[in-house]
Parts: sequence; C-alpha cells; structure tokens
Amino acid sequence: MPYPCFLVAPLLRSLQLLALFLAVFGVSPLIQAAQSLSEAQWQQAYSDQHETLLKRLNGRTPAGFKAGLTSGAAQQKFNSDRAVYGVLLAGSQQASGNPVQISHFGRGMIELEVAFRLKRRVTEAIADIATLKSVVAEIAPAFEFPDLALLTQPSDGILGIVRANVAAHSFVVGDAVALNELLGKPMADIDEMAVKLHSNGDLVLVASSGDMHGGQWQNLMNLINDRIAHGWVIEPEQWLLTGAIGKMLPLDTGRYEAKVDGLGELAINVLP
Repeated sequence: MPYPCFLVAPLLRSLQLLALFLAVFGVSPLIQAAQSLSEAQWQQAYSDQHETLLKRLNGRTPAGFKAGLTSGAAQQKFNSDRAVYGVLLAGSQQASGNPVQISHFGRGMIELEVAFRLKRRVTEAIADIATLKSVVAEIAPAFEFPDLALLTQPSDGILGIVRANVAAHSFVVGDAVALNELLGKPMADIDEMAVKLHSNGDLVLVASSGDMHGGQWQNLMNLINDRIAHGWVIEPEQWLLTGAIGKMLPLDTGRYEAKVDGLGELAINVLP
C-alpha cells in the first residue's frame, strides 16, 4: 500500500540527513547513491557560492581561502571525485591566545592544517610548483574549525557543500616561518613534517604534513588556481589553508596542542 503523501516528504528528509551523518562520521554510506556530475553543474555551484559570498562580504576582503576533501578518504565519504574550495570570511581568523567557544557552532569540528601566505598579489593561475614556491612568503601551523551544521542541504550532496562554502566557520594560525628559513633547515620538506595533536593530554592524531592527495604543494596550487578561476584574487595578507592533515575531528571542550616539526607548536583552549 503506498505511503500517504504527508508522510513522504518527512521520510525523505530523514533519509537525507542520515546520509549526511553517515558520510561525516565515517560510517558506510549505505543509502548514498553515487553522483554523476557534469562540469556545468560544478561551475554553477561555484558561481552560486561566489554570488552568495560577495553579498556576505559586502565589500570586505576575505581573510583567506580554504581547501576541503583533500584526501581520498574524505572524498569517498562525501561522494566526491575531487577536492572542494571555499572562502575564509572577513573576521573569521581568531587570535591564537583567545579561546574558541563550542556554543558558537552548530556542529563544530577541528582540523590541523598548514597555512600559507604569498609574497605578492596573485590574479592569474600558477603554472607549476617551481613558480608557486617562488611566490610563497611564509608557512604556519593552523587549526581550522568547520561547522557541519552549515551544510543545510544534504539532498544537494557535494554541490550543497560547495554552495555552503565548504562549512567554513573560523580558524587560528600559529607563528609563521619564512619559506626561505624553512627550506634552509636540514631535511626540510613540507610534505614530510611529523605532526602530532593532543586533546586534553591524549594523543588523538599522528600524521605527516603530506598526508593528503597530491601533497601540500599540489594542494596549494590547486587552491590558488581554483579561487582565481572563480573570480577571487589572492592578496599577500590572506591565509591559504590546504586541508586537514590526517582527518577532521569533532570539536570538544578542553585544550588542543599541536606540533608540526619545522613549524613549531600551536595550542587553543575550547570552552563550552
């Protein structure tokens, strides 16, 4: 017997939310159908993102730009064949000495990342890694705090994530190291730096800085070129976050302490 019409919409909505939950928290996405998306659909999603963010910025300069789903595992969870990119809105950078409050999030997460700044304004695509290295000024450890509650359209799948600005909420950057200084150190390689993250004294992440598809340099170049292609300009004061090292974790109260060999340490207190 067919279901009454008034029951169908709530049922579909529940299934969509369940699919998003399963994808986010790594449970096998049993009800998530494979998506076959055209380049036109991708471009429309980024066009929608750009239009929405220009209105939100209202003339202000973004604090930077971010990459998401930069690992094969993350892409599989969210049923995507590629990384996705967003904007770090003006005012979203927090001072490293200030606490983060969970009450400011709907469903806060934390990612340990590497952040980059450039020497000059960039308005055209970067041709290769050698050119990219010549325009990078400095590198720093960073925490990004996505808010998965911003992903309000699970039925749109990965395109909904793009339109929702890849769940960008806020971020914190540690002390920066000049690229020339970093490369001058023995065994310096931004894809081989050992990474550790402690939460309330417990070791919750051990990884290498290059634990992402293509490594740091490739992801940085992809981020810059995507943002340029979609109408943005990269300014030297903006931070570029290349995606989670290892994995994204739920944000919890207490103290997070990260160490990235070659870049130093970064700590943040999280309040209810």
